[in-house]
Amino acid sequence: MKLGFLSKIFEGALSIEKTYNQCDKAISDLKAYNEKRQQENFRFSVEEKAVLDEVVNTAITNATRIVDKEGERNWPGVFREMHKNLASIYLELDELDKVRAACDHLQNYGEVGRQDADEVLESLKEKEE
Repeated sequence: MKLGFLSKIFEGALSIEKTYNQCDKAISDLKAYNEKRQQENFRFSVEEKAVLDEVVNTAITNATRIVDKEGERNWPGVFREMHKNLASIYLELDELDKVRAACDHLQNYGEVGRQDADEVLESLKEKEE
């Protein structure tokens, strides 16, 4: 029985780490895509767009799965990071209402959460100008 419990903890840790990596890749790929879109001769194939969409959708789905465990698990640092990742992804996608909602959740995670929310909201403000 103890082995099953430890196995679940280990699998959960791997899933969290994998989701962090997926979010980092999604944010990085979206930033690169948005920078390329500003170039005069921008071209992005259907295949490239499909790959980007897959990366982004996977990151959003898995980060959302983790934050949906709030109340079930005591992982405040993980939840804060996932809300920040979601806010950053939504910022790059120009889904501004979702950015604000994720930042509202960040505010619930103490001073670090407030700082994260302020950082993302400052980027949002710059984007809106």
